[in-house]
Amino acid sequence: MYYFDNSATTKPTTEILDIYQKVSLNYFGNPSSAHKLGEEAKALMTSARRQIATILGFESNEIYFASSGTEVNNWVMQPILKAIKQIHPNRNKVLISSIEHPATMKQIPLLESLGYQVELINVDGNGQIDLAHFESLLDNEVLLVSVMGVNNEVGAIQPVKEIATLLQKFPQVIWHMDGVQTITSQIELLREPRIDMITLSSHKFHSVRGVGILAHRQRVPNMPLLHGGGQETGRRSSTENLAGIVATSRALRKMNEIQVDTKERLADYRSRIIDTLTNLDWQVFAEATGSEHIVCAALAPVPGEVLLHALEEHVVFVSTTSACASRSHQEHATLKAMNIPDEISKSAIRLSMAHTTTDKDVDYLLTTLEQVTEQFKNYA
Repeated sequence: MYYFDNSATTKPTTEILDIYQKVSLNYFGNPSSAHKLGEEAKALMTSARRQIATILGFESNEIYFASSGTEVNNWVMQPILKAIKQIHPNRNKVLISSIEHPATMKQIPLLESLGYQVELINVDGNGQIDLAHFESLLDNEVLLVSVMGVNNEVGAIQPVKEIATLLQKFPQVIWHMDGVQTITSQIELLREPRIDMITLSSHKFHSVRGVGILAHRQRVPNMPLLHGGGQETGRRSSTENLAGIVATSRALRKMNEIQVDTKERLADYRSRIIDTLTNLDWQVFAEATGSEHIVCAALAPVPGEVLLHALEEHVVFVSTTSACASRSHQEHATLKAMNIPDEISKSAIRLSMAHTTTDKDVDYLLTTLEQVTEQFKNYA
């Protein structure tokens, strides 16, 4: 098997699964319990929280745990946005990049029904936000800006430093970053001090599924997402997934430790893949702005789903759009925002790598791409 769908989910490593099992068996106490087992579990969770905070450049009490990145994005766009609005009742505008994940974009109708004025920030042909358009939207009416770090479909790295510079004139504006796709090779983006909130998801960096992380500066007001037993300082009641949290903390530390090597190696792989695709007359998107682990390309007019299954016959696994949209056959939203014609965007596939990707994997992929391209040379 040759797996090139790591932006959809990554395979948990043996080390992480071992940690998950050991914590489940040896620290099964509820962290909220007052007895020794509860105190041991709580101490372990506190340590995991501190380690995550250190990597991200936040304080320990600014890290909150949830069940997924989707849950965290809903937390940000609903109760937290409501809390910000209560402090600034005369402000009403929310700015969202036009290439955000569905976990953010699908909330726009709800926000508008609640009276918020939602404006989409345009992107350019390389998949990065149009800074001039962003600047034109900024004013004293803005409550929240949500711009992801790395786009999940084409891999475009967003101009984080430039965004921070533009926001210097508007210190009241809260900046949320969906950082789910940053961990493989762009962790440094998350350390921009102007970022107020970050969303992360455990299964995108070789941990188990079921852990979402909200990094939330103290200056940002908060409101409960779930009501109940008062976990997560009352913001997200529900017994914590301790084994998942500890495993995720270790997975994040591992990704941080190997970041330099991963970045360099995947950059070489990406360059080789793009060279091959270009020579085979594929159209590559976000070539100059993409993260090292993502390549998005099209062989029009062959539909992306046809290409996906053709590669699957060679046991190469890729995706068309984001995994959250592919089964429902939704359009390639990012390419549409980039003004790529439908007849081309419908042919797009995404190849996404991880630190576990090897020379052998890439060599096989390149050979298979040549074979599949030849297979469809007369496609009409």
